[in-house]
Amino acid sequence: MSLIQMEQLTKAFGVDILFAPFSGQIAPGDRIALIGDNGVGKSTLLKLLAEEERPSGGVVRRIGQVRVGYLPQTARLHGSGTLRQAMEEAFAPLRAMEAELRALEVELGSGTSPDAVHRYDDLLHRFDAEGGYEIDAAVRAALAGVGFGEDELDKPVEILSGGEEARAALARVLLENPDVLLLDEPTNHLDFAALDWFEEQLLGFAGALVLVSHDRHLLDRVANRTWEVAFGQVTIYRLGYEASRGARDAEREKLLEAFVTQEETIEKYKDFIRRHKMGQKHRQAKDREKKLERIEEARIEAPREAKRISLRIRSGSASGKRVLSFSDLAVGFDRPLIECGDVELFRGEKVAVVGSNGCGKTSLLHTIIGELAPLRGAAELGHGVRVAVYSQTQEGLHGDGTVLETILGKSSLTISEARGLLGAFLFSGDEVEKKAKALSGGERSRIALALLSLMEGNLLLLDEPTNHLDLASQEILEQALQAYDGTVLLVSHDRALLEAVTTQLWRVEDGRLLVSSYGYAEHRRRSEEARHAAAAGGRITASSGPAERRSEKSARLNEAAGARPRKSDKYEQKRLDDARTGLERAIEELERRLGEIERDLVTESEAGNGQRIASLGVEHKAVTADLEAKYREWEALAAKAE
Repeated sequence: MSLIQMEQLTKAFGVDILFAPFSGQIAPGDRIALIGDNGVGKSTLLKLLAEEERPSGGVVRRIGQVRVGYLPQTARLHGSGTLRQAMEEAFAPLRAMEAELRALEVELGSGTSPDAVHRYDDLLHRFDAEGGYEIDAAVRAALAGVGFGEDELDKPVEILSGGEEARAALARVLLENPDVLLLDEPTNHLDFAALDWFEEQLLGFAGALVLVSHDRHLLDRVANRTWEVAFGQVTIYRLGYEASRGARDAEREKLLEAFVTQEETIEKYKDFIRRHKMGQKHRQAKDREKKLERIEEARIEAPREAKRISLRIRSGSASGKRVLSFSDLAVGFDRPLIECGDVELFRGEKVAVVGSNGCGKTSLLHTIIGELAPLRGAAELGHGVRVAVYSQTQEGLHGDGTVLETILGKSSLTISEARGLLGAFLFSGDEVEKKAKALSGGERSRIALALLSLMEGNLLLLDEPTNHLDLASQEILEQALQAYDGTVLLVSHDRALLEAVTTQLWRVEDGRLLVSSYGYAEHRRRSEEARHAAAAGGRITASSGPAERRSEKSARLNEAAGARPRKSDKYEQKRLDDARTGLERAIEELERRLGEIERDLVTESEAGNGQRIASLGVEHKAVTADLEAKYREWEALAAKAE
């Protein structure tokens, strides 16, 4: 069964065709990775599916009463209310139902009407079944998932930063729980915890999904279908993101083989015709001419290759063995953001620097290169260390000068050499005369990589280097870093890059720098093992994990609810329901805190912090006891209703 159908859908701007007519469908359970280079029309295709733009030809048809949730790349919340109120807009139908329930209660209080009783009963059942009593818990969970704290729920929408607004808009579209989700770069501004939460939300989403993202890890984990936009064509693969790459490569090889065979055949026929057209074999030559005509009518074009950047990062001469050392280092401004302590970094290590947004990762890099004075202690570079920096803000690449002037101003290259370098990063012809301030994010990132390739630093400090890069350029950067023989400090939210490149992990947690002697891939593996151990009652936690505890809670609550007969006194029933709802919210909050404690136990167990583990263990026991008491209160209320 289709939710959305596309029939000969096409879009053009004047004479520029974004994609030729194509047909397809979106069915329940489809999780589609919409991929392609920057500027090929992915966002425009999403707008067509969302009916935010009109197609140049063809039609987008929604089947039945399909509800579509659309998150544009630059998402905005409208209105002047609070963050909580903005989220509750996703539940407008339920709030309307609740208002009708309140009105019916007033009507029933002044007299009994069989129609009103029947309507109230039906509406109450629907309100409960559709989650009417769980709105507040759902809002809190969604906002916590994208990184908002409890103290931010009543924050006015109008004072949210751009990043906060984008995260809130993502939470709201997920709360809408539509039949089809259309998401354009939804992971912008999400930290690692929020990325993991979001990934799980998509994996558990029952509807259909079309996802545009530069997050290769997310695409590979979530997608079971792939639509590729390339060279004005939309190609549909019934495969996930990574599997579709193999299919695309196989198709290209098959097409190339057919093209080569065709060209060889054409050349042989032409040669035969030239030699025998006027000779004894002129009839055979005439036959070859007819065959050539048929080939020309259905001629296979050579497979087209997208232009790719060419990146090699040179380290120059090697540094000494010790590249960087911290001595009782504290990083911050008026107060410490990170207590680093004593750390040594040795030649050849490639370090993933991770932590929540705003924890001080970029400030740490600025302290290392001397742009920010330490609050305490020192950060010292080793012998022969030459630092090359890729800045997230890309300073110096926003001015009035042209692309060519920017390269010439930051290097000793000749004009010819600068043009050659820019060509390797996809700037050719008049494109080198573009104003730097008019560049797109992707173009500016390519300029920054071009400059990085000139630096010959043996210590790279990279701050979000894959921001704005298309998927292919991300992979080229990944390969360049794998081949690089110097030392790397890498701040990034690109989990695929971190997993492929890093050999060491620096985590910023609770204002402390925790150093692990393994890379990000091993960290994720250990974290998964720890979570599974916690859920199975392993050594790290003292009780069952959150997933098991939730299933136990559900079984107990559902059993009590299922055993409760319906009451004739609707008002008493409503009072008991409200009391249970309040307890369920308290249980939800305690479970959330218990999950946080268990994650902290995993972290402190890895760090070997015995004192902190003991403290968390005491809190874990207290919260568990409180949670069990709430369960008993809930069951007591359920017994009263029987």
